Amino acid sequence: MKRLYRRTFNQLSVLTGASVLTFPTAAFASQARGRAIELTDEERLLFERFTEVYLPTEGSSLKPLSEVPVIDNIAHALSLLDDTMLEQVRVGLKIFDYGSIVVGLHFARFVSLSEQDRVDYIQRWERGIEMQRGIVGVLKKLVCFGYWRDIEAGRAIGYPGPVSVVGKVPSLGNAPMPEGTNG
Repeated sequence: MKRLYRRTFNQLSVLTGASVLTFPTAAFASQARGRAIELTDEERLLFERFTEVYLPTEGSSLKPLSEVPVIDNIAHALSLLDDTMLEQVRVGLKIFDYGSIVVGLHFARFVSLSEQDRVDYIQRWERGIEMQRGIVGVLKKLVCFGYWRDIEAGRAIGYPGPVSVVGKVPSLGNAPMPEGTNG
């Protein structure tokens, strides 16, 4: 049996306590699958602050964040999740945002931290326990999806667009797979 160290035990205790506090609010925020969901103001602000430090576009050839609907694209991605998964993601977002108060020892939410403190906090979660790495991984994937879903953002770095459009490949819809012969 693995030894449970005091620091790990304390982190797990705080995270468990934080998750218990957020479950009731996440349950009420649940939406039906396939319908457009509205991100709460807290969720929007969390994604905005995370995106600012995870995808810094100023001074680069990347399309500025202000011209890409990152948050709306993330909301679209979340609308594709079933209720249970959406609730779990929302709980993870709250744990990440409020975790900096106690676990991060910043005594402020993630969205209120300075830019450097946000970078340090993200890096700390990347090296943290499995749950922390999972939550920060979900945030990264959603932010990347939200940014790169905009085809024009890709064109800023030389991506010509979908191969099927560039190559003028006709759409066959839901065509059946061709039947092969074993000659």
